[in-house]
Amino acid sequence: MRKYFLFIFLFTNVAIAQEVYRITGQILNEQTKSGIPNGQISIEGTQFSTSTDPNGSFVLETVLTGEFVLQVVIKDFIPKRIPIVLNGQTLKIGSLYLERDITVEKADNLITLTDADLSDDESVSMSSGLLQATKDVFLNRAAFDFGQAFFRVRGYDSQNGKVLINGISMNKQFDGRPQWNNWGGLNDVTRNQEFSNGLSASDYNFGGILGTTNIDMRPSGLRPGTRVSTSYSNRTYAGRLMATYSSGLSKNGLAYTFSSSRRWAKEGYINGTLYDAYSFFGTLEYQFNPKHSIVLTSILASNRRGRSSALTEEVFELVGRKYNPYWGMQNGKIRNSRERKIQEPILMFNHYYKSNNFNINTGIAYQTGTHARSRIGYYNAPNPDPTYYRYLPSFSINSSIGANFIGANLAKDGFLNEPQLNWENNYIANQNESNNGKASYVLYDDTVDDSQLTVNSIFNLTMSDKFKFDFGGTFKKTGVGQLCRNPGLVGG
Repeated sequence: MRKYFLFIFLFTNVAIAQEVYRITGQILNEQTKSGIPNGQISIEGTQFSTSTDPNGSFVLETVLTGEFVLQVVIKDFIPKRIPIVLNGQTLKIGSLYLERDITVEKADNLITLTDADLSDDESVSMSSGLLQATKDVFLNRAAFDFGQAFFRVRGYDSQNGKVLINGISMNKQFDGRPQWNNWGGLNDVTRNQEFSNGLSASDYNFGGILGTTNIDMRPSGLRPGTRVSTSYSNRTYAGRLMATYSSGLSKNGLAYTFSSSRRWAKEGYINGTLYDAYSFFGTLEYQFNPKHSIVLTSILASNRRGRSSALTEEVFELVGRKYNPYWGMQNGKIRNSRERKIQEPILMFNHYYKSNNFNINTGIAYQTGTHARSRIGYYNAPNPDPTYYRYLPSFSINSSIGANFIGANLAKDGFLNEPQLNWENNYIANQNESNNGKASYVLYDDTVDDSQLTVNSIFNLTMSDKFKFDFGGTFKKTGVGQLCRNPGLVGG
């Protein structure tokens, strides 16, 4: 009798465990009252999920019972979390209305970059990009209200965080830092960002103490349609024009997106800081079936900008906050002696496999290009920098033989009369016959030519509603050449 009872008990348990219940509902746009397709509906903390159909309706099947949280996530809309109780019966949620996330539109605003941000060996370079990606209220406001010049998360620099595009690491092998300029200006296609703060678990990478940011550029996840925008700024660039077209996912499984932008300025907020940048983006996705898809992505972003200098208190009091000693007039035009040029195109290919409890993302990316910074070198000639300490009043006042106030006043008048770089004098010096054909002033380009090949695979295995296993492998090969190019003598 005991064996018979035990058999019935086990059989009953199995039958109960296999019974499936449904959660049904419809997701609507609060403004238009129309259904929202391609929304992700999931039970928080479990592997049970589904997506909305073209009418916004969904049916989520589960075997769970008890109290849970239903999560609704749709791009460009504010996510919603709804407490639910599953009691072994079909649960009808009804209609749920979502509001558009206007913070996505506000995220287009410009981040000012100081000259420190333009230096290769500056540890805080572009750290604000990481802060943009997070939805954390404090970090987000700190990034835009204070800027990276005044705020760093716990003092960490950008090499302590990881930035990925479609699951492929974009951190440079040479210095460990991501170069956000490589996809600058492509705001429309970099909106879908997933940020894991600190050492919290990430589906894509081991990460770093500053967190992990994954930018999903797949065209099937971008908003379908055409978008054209223009903006004006008085900070870094003067104008921006951006155009994007995304087809959305068609019935034959094909999706594609194209985007381009142009940013320009004769000079920004700081005098003499030109800005000339353009960006192009193209991606093509083909879904063989709901489980398999491939994506081909290409990115080209070219950036040329004039740099500015840090000022001493003495120079600041003499000529003000907008002063920049790196530029001067040549043939009636502003010419900056220290420009930064970046052009490092990216080509990548991804294969995605997705099932209920097992996902694979395999990708290969190749990036090559040039990063150059110009400067003036001088030989057996006076320093061309107008803020050189010997040209300032303080040099005469702090003389070792006593203060020379007459010399200080002469230095002050000379500096105020000619505060900018004198290109004409440099040309004349190079044409001096007494130099025996040798140049006194030379314009250099400190150049880094590099290429980087990255191959990686990411595996995500959901073993239960409480246990998830992420693993993967990455191979990187980098070639770096550092050299000094001479684009031309200064009038020699």
